[in-house]
Amino acid sequence: MEIKQTNTLTEAEQKKLFGWGDDIFNVEPLTLRWRHKDLRFVLFDDDAEPVSHAGILKHFVAVDGQPVLVAGLGGVVTVPGARGRGFARQVVQEAMKFAEHDWRVEAGLLFCRSQMVAYYESLGWRVVESPVMIDQPEGKIVSPLQVMVIPFGKRVWSAGTVDLQSLPW
Repeated sequence: MEIKQTNTLTEAEQKKLFGWGDDIFNVEPLTLRWRHKDLRFVLFDDDAEPVSHAGILKHFVAVDGQPVLVAGLGGVVTVPGARGRGFARQVVQEAMKFAEHDWRVEAGLLFCRSQMVAYYESLGWRVVESPVMIDQPEGKIVSPLQVMVIPFGKRVWSAGTVDLQSLPW
């Protein structure tokens, strides 16, 4: 098993990781527009097949009007035949370690369905209790998804309204 960092995925890697079902993230009914990730962490099995993925991007958000540099985490997935072995945990932790130490961001921020909250809490993430405003083609809206944060170092996440100032990831 090996985690590799890449800016792009091959067509075959995309198909293997994301092409195994319809609406694998269960977000299509929300009709949201999404941002692409800048960097990807992919776990490959012993046969050099991609089995788990996490993407990140670096972005300033406004928390109570103050700029905060975050790593946006998204596209976390493990192919069905490889689930239950901690692979997603490994790629998420590797991505956040990179974001904290290499990008020197203040926190990680992710969007997730309510049924995934407990999973991310087990990794140290916490629900953002304040409203999170996201950009969409029709204007700013309150995120219909749960938003979670993991502050780095001694950073304490402010309780103020979050303006993503971009599309969600």
